[in-house]
Amino acid sequence: MPFTITDQKPAVLDPIHLIPINNPYDPAQAMHDVLVAPFFEPLPGRKVTIVDHKNRTQDQASILNQFYKALTETVDHKAQTNIKSLLQQGLVNYDAASTLLVNELFAVQAAALSKLPSPSPRVIYSAGSDVIPSAKALLSGNGDQQQFLATLAYTYSPETLGFWFLTESAYEDFRAWFATQVNALSGALPADTLQMLQKFQLLKLPGLTESLILRKDDNDQLQEYSFARVLVHLLMQYSAIQKANLGNQAGAISESGVLPFVVTELFLPRTVVLVNVEAHARATNRKVDAEWKLINMALSAPVKVVSTNALSKLTALPRAMAKASAAAAQATTQRNQHTGRSAKIKFRKQAPTSVDILTGLTRVLKRMKEVNRSQNVFKRTQSSFVKANRRDPMDYNKAGKSVSTHYLPDLHVYVDTSGSISEINYQQSVIMLIKLAKKLNVNLYFNSFSNVMSQQILLRTSGKSTSQIWKEFQRIPKVAGGTDYEQIWHYINQSKVRKERLSLIISDFEWRARSQRIEHPKNLYYAPCGHMNWDRMVAHAEGFAKSVQHLEPAIAQHLIGIVV
Repeated sequence: MPFTITDQKPAVLDPIHLIPINNPYDPAQAMHDVLVAPFFEPLPGRKVTIVDHKNRTQDQASILNQFYKALTETVDHKAQTNIKSLLQQGLVNYDAASTLLVNELFAVQAAALSKLPSPSPRVIYSAGSDVIPSAKALLSGNGDQQQFLATLAYTYSPETLGFWFLTESAYEDFRAWFATQVNALSGALPADTLQMLQKFQLLKLPGLTESLILRKDDNDQLQEYSFARVLVHLLMQYSAIQKANLGNQAGAISESGVLPFVVTELFLPRTVVLVNVEAHARATNRKVDAEWKLINMALSAPVKVVSTNALSKLTALPRAMAKASAAAAQATTQRNQHTGRSAKIKFRKQAPTSVDILTGLTRVLKRMKEVNRSQNVFKRTQSSFVKANRRDPMDYNKAGKSVSTHYLPDLHVYVDTSGSISEINYQQSVIMLIKLAKKLNVNLYFNSFSNVMSQQILLRTSGKSTSQIWKEFQRIPKVAGGTDYEQIWHYINQSKVRKERLSLIISDFEWRARSQRIEHPKNLYYAPCGHMNWDRMVAHAEGFAKSVQHLEPAIAQHLIGIVV
C-alpha cells in the first residue's frame, strides 16, 4: 500500500472553513485544517505515524503536497493512489472501490456514510430515484445532508461550490442574518463590494437553485474584502453557526449547509450555487434534470463575464438559449448510460498486426446498430418466396433470392501527428488504415490531430487500389504540436452524426486526461500506431487508461489491439 497510517483516530472530513477576508488570500492553511490535520489526530496516548511504501515517514507538509498533486488539472495517478490509500485507512466513511478522483472525496465520503454505491456502468443515479427522495428525506427530518450531497454529486457531477437551504423561508432567515453582517462590516468594505453585497441581499430563492459567477479565473477577486471572498466567508460562517446550533439543541433540524461537490472549488470557488431542498422535493424528475443540466452547461461554457457592479448569474445565458430553442427545452429524465464493464487491463506482450486491429474493429461494428445511410454499405441476400426463382420462375415451390442494402456506422479515423510521432510511425499507421479500408471496402472519414485538429476529409477509398489510396493520404495536410484527445471528445459530442460513427484514434497514448468530468464518446476506440517500441507503447497506454478511468471505467473495452 502506498501510505500506511498507524495510531490515528479515524476522521470525518468537514468542509466548513473560514479563510480571513482582511489578509492576503492564502487557502493553504484552510486546506491543511480541512484535509490534512484530521489524519494527524492520534488515539489517546499515541502518536500518529504515516509512512510510504519505502517506510519513509511523511509529515503534514508532505501530505499537503500530495493533496496539491492529486488536485491538479491533469490526473497524477501516483498522487491519486497515495491520497486514496490515506482516505481508505484514515476516514470513518470511504468507499475503497470507488473509481472517482480525490477531487470528489467529500461526495464519496457522504455516499459511504449513506451506504450508497459508487456510480458505475451498472449503477446509474437519477433525479426520480435518488435526488428527489433524498430531498424529501432531508425535508422531513428523516434524512441528512450527506445523502443529499451524495445523490446530487453522483447524478450530475457539478464542478462548483454549493450551499443548501431547507426551504425558501430558511433562506429568508439567512438573508436577514446576512444583512446584519454586511451592515457590521460596511465601514471596512470597499464601495464596489458593498454595492454587490447589497444586490445579493435582494436575491431570492423561490425555485430549485440560484447560481452566481464569482471569478473569471483563479487570479480574480483575491484582494482583501473582495465580493467573492466576503460572500463565501459569510456563507461558510452561517453554515458553521447552523452546525453548532444542531449540536447544542436536542431534536433540532439543520436548515442549511455546504455542498462540497469538488475540492478544487471548495477553497477558491469560481462559481456558487444556492440550492432549495424543498423545491427539489416538490419538483418533477424532468424539472430537476433540466435545472442541473443547465448548470453543467453553464459551467462548461468557455467564456464567463464577471461584472463589477451587477451580480453575474451563472445560468443566465443557458436559460436564454433554452427559451430560444425548442430542443433545449426538452430535458431528459435519465443520464446517458455507459455500456461495457470495468475490468482489469491486461496488455499484449507484442505489437498487434493489422489483422488484430481489423478483428477488433469488426467485433465492435457487429455490436453497433445499423444506420439509415452511411459510407459503410453491405448487401444481404436471403431466400424468399416473394420473389420468383430465376432458374425456374414458374415453380412456386422454389424460393427466389431477395437482396437488400444495409448500412453500418461510418468509420472515422483520427491519426496522431504530434511531435512524438515520426514520419515512419505515420506511414505505418497509414498503411494499416489502407489495409483496413480495403478489407472493409469502405470510405473513411479522416482527421490528423495534435493539440489542434485538421479539417475533416472523406477519403474515397472504396474500390481503389493500394497505390491510389496512398496518393489520397499523401494529399492530406498534417498538423503538428502536442497531443490532446479531449478536443476529439468535444468534437464528437457536438454532433449527433459523429456520435453515431465508429471513431478510432491511432496514437502512441502520450496523453493524460484532466481531472474534470467530461463525457467520453460511447463509440470512440483507440489503437496503437505502428513501428514503435512496444514496451514504451504499453507504458504510455497504461498511464492513459489509469488517467481516464474516472470518465470511462470500462476503458479497457475501448483499447483495440493492445489488450487481451
